[in-house]
Amino acid sequence: MATGDGWTSRLLTGLAEHIAAAGIAAWRPTGSYQATEVGIIIRGIPPNPDRLITLAPYPVASTPGEADVTQGVQIRLRGTQDPRVVEDLGDGLFDLLDSATGLTWSGIPIVQVYRQSYAALGADSNGRWEASHNYYFEAMRPTQHRTI
Repeated sequence: MATGDGWTSRLLTGLAEHIAAAGIAAWRPTGSYQATEVGIIIRGIPPNPDRLITLAPYPVASTPGEADVTQGVQIRLRGTQDPRVVEDLGDGLFDLLDSATGLTWSGIPIVQVYRQSYAALGADSNGRWEASHNYYFEAMRPTQHRTI
């Protein structure tokens, strides 16, 4: 399997592309962004750009023998020293994702998306406000042992 071909990688790439297509942030798999952009990163939290969306997956639930899974994704947000920036990023994601249904990303059927939790994280050492939004993605993940 080549890098990026796995189910979780395809889900995260599809999510990043969906966010970028909505104009909320820019997505470049290389992670190279201009200082004026809102960047999307998988896992890491680089020092730049100031405004950042980090996607980190974690498993939530699955039913043995069935392809139905609930995949969690922590969406960590970083804004500027103005706390409204991180709140606006969170609102944009909520409007885009919460209660979305019938999506397909990178060949993965997404049945439903919803925000499970939210937490304000305060400011980082540079005074940039941060927050964590946890979204659940009810999706299909068929394998040789899991049927649709």
